[in-house]
Amino acid sequence: MKISVKTTIGLTSLAGLLIGNTVFAQNLIQNPGFSTGDLTGWTQPNPGPISVIATGGNPVDYAWLNNSVVAYNLALSQTTPNGSVVGAGLTVNYSFDLLGGNQANGGVDFIHIWDKNSVGGVISQGPGLLGPYFPSASAWTHYSGSFTTVAGSDHLGIEFDATTGAATGSVDQMGIDNVVLSVVPEPTTLSLAAMGLLGVWTLRRSRKA
Repeated sequence: MKISVKTTIGLTSLAGLLIGNTVFAQNLIQNPGFSTGDLTGWTQPNPGPISVIATGGNPVDYAWLNNSVVAYNLALSQTTPNGSVVGAGLTVNYSFDLLGGNQANGGVDFIHIWDKNSVGGVISQGPGLLGPYFPSASAWTHYSGSFTTVAGSDHLGIEFDATTGAATGSVDQMGIDNVVLSVVPEPTTLSLAAMGLLGVWTLRRSRKA
């Protein structure tokens, strides 16, 4: 069976576009803006008041951590799917928006990002412990950066910590929104995506001719 040039281009375009569609859908975080109205996809390692606020986020819903227990870590965390970040040398971009609140007597915000192996063990701190942060209470502050995965990486973890000090009356409040962990595509994958777009352009040109 002969396959025409146009059919070959079409199949190549389809393959490239399917891969490209995966390439550009890179955020590994579930419910990154808390748009479900709850903490779906997130876990709370320690008990304490964490809620989703329906208005005032960036743009709408956001998580609110309200820690008033002295010398305590109120945390919100998420682990990406197994196999989502496999191997060393991959560039991971991270970003999130924070809103401050009452931070008194040692209250401070920290963020952990971890490389994890296939059984969930922490093998790297990723970018290291991020913070201490004292975000504005009147406007959202955007934070971003990147790091490179290490050998044995399989997936990632991220944790937001509203931490109080040992002083009496220590409190820490933190709003969280728009959490992103994304992997920069490898050059081969980008080439396939570009090939798909080129194939579509070629087909359109041939139909007009």
